[in-house]
Amino acid sequence: MNFDNLFYLMHKDDIAAGLEIDDASGHIIRVTYGQFDKTLLPPGGQLSPEALKIWWRNRAVPVGQGSMRRVFAENYIASPQAWLVKNCGVSLTDHYWIKPVESDYTWERINLFTNSFRDDMAELELMEAEDGERMPVETTFYPGASAQGELQKKWVIIEGKRYLVKGNYEETCQQCLNELFATMVHERQKRVPYVVYNLCEIRTEKGRGLGCICENFTSEETEFIPAYDVVNSEKKRNDLSEYEHFIQICGKHGLDEDMVREFLEYQIMTDFLITNTDCHFNNFGVLRNSETLEYTGMAPVFDSGNSMFWNFRSVPDDDNIRDISVNSFRKREIDLLQYITNRRLVDLSRLPEEEKLLKIYQQSPAMEGYIANIISGYKKKICLFDRFQNGENIWKYGITNHSRNAHKLRV
Repeated sequence: MNFDNLFYLMHKDDIAAGLEIDDASGHIIRVTYGQFDKTLLPPGGQLSPEALKIWWRNRAVPVGQGSMRRVFAENYIASPQAWLVKNCGVSLTDHYWIKPVESDYTWERINLFTNSFRDDMAELELMEAEDGERMPVETTFYPGASAQGELQKKWVIIEGKRYLVKGNYEETCQQCLNELFATMVHERQKRVPYVVYNLCEIRTEKGRGLGCICENFTSEETEFIPAYDVVNSEKKRNDLSEYEHFIQICGKHGLDEDMVREFLEYQIMTDFLITNTDCHFNNFGVLRNSETLEYTGMAPVFDSGNSMFWNFRSVPDDDNIRDISVNSFRKREIDLLQYITNRRLVDLSRLPEEEKLLKIYQQSPAMEGYIANIISGYKKKICLFDRFQNGENIWKYGITNHSRNAHKLRV
């Protein structure tokens, strides 16, 4: 028997399933459960072997992330999943990995939370962190093999802590500046946990520019379970929305449903204000204790880079600004507001002033021709949200040019 393509799916040092993986593609061919503990399976892969195959396929870095397509070609890597196999499926978001059946690998030896690494396959460099600031390399596994999203990313270790560095789509560097602005919004509201993003200098194949950096919010004891896995861990009742389905599952795993609802409502409202269109089910979720498998809370708000009209050539007019598409519980962001039960969770008086917005976006000279549009769109969203807070179901009606309280807003 050829054992080269046989693996155990591991959660730390516990076996969750047996896997047969195709050598060339890196895809799972067969799943066997045997006497293994199925409760250790990834939540999104618990319903069936096919669900587990999908979970594995989605775990790999997207081929469209940055210049990964060219990197794969130059290094003779057949597919993102094949690279994931070479790196034993390790990640810095959870504690799953795959173990070759004839290997003596252990979680202590391969995990990225306590072992050092370099993410050298990512064609992105953090200019201010040179080798002298990093710990010696102890593992050859690359965390970038499981890094999600289309933006260029790179994991680094600085003074023993794990940080994620992110690039941008365009030379304007707007994605990283948007993360700074979102950080300021959440800092002022002081409602829920959030990831703090800071500017950093990076170098890509296009040269030097601005990026952003944030500290990892998972650890050897705590892992991130994306909402995609949560909603796919149980079959949904036909009479239940995905929104309520998510909340109910969180409740079954020990989270207070009112807390989960309040968190989601806050995130929906702040996403609306900053026009964050990238609120898909992998960009929010829950934290889980990796020993007890209990949900411990909502993951902090993160990944708001695709916001502030980043992909609009001009700000939509008063009618079309209600038709902005998102990838979330609903297809239009304005329709997400129908889930809100407490319209006052967000304090408009605490939003950043125009001067603060200018200070952030003027850090990139390439943003000069876009800032006026950003401010215009931001003001429109605030005025529209003000009407919503004052009881108007804005998804039902046309938009007038003035909010009755617009003169009170500080932007």
